[in-house]
Amino acid sequence: MDPEEEFWHELVLAGIGGRTIAEAKQNLTYVEAMNWMRYARKAGSLNLGIRLEHGFAMLATLLNNVHGGKAAFDDFLPDRGQKPEPKEATPQDLLALLQSVKR
Repeated sequence: MDPEEEFWHELVLAGIGGRTIAEAKQNLTYVEAMNWMRYARKAGSLNLGIRLEHGFAMLATLLNNVHGGKAAFDDFLPDRGQKPEPKEATPQDLLALLQSVKR
């Protein structure tokens, strides 16, 4: 999907212009669409769901760290189909895992 298609998808997901991409393209003038594009570049995603996910991830990270955890912000974000490369475990990794269990 090219950046222009992504932009129109994001506008419609945010409820701007219509319920479909065709409606949004028909309802928005070129100038208005370009204004939304500049706003999105400046402010970030128009998708409220992504903003909520980031807010909850920030809160979860804060609570985890306050209570002695070592989690990172990305640990609380949902998987968006970006799977990290699998890494082979070493004997030291297994030993560290076993030692981390509280008795």
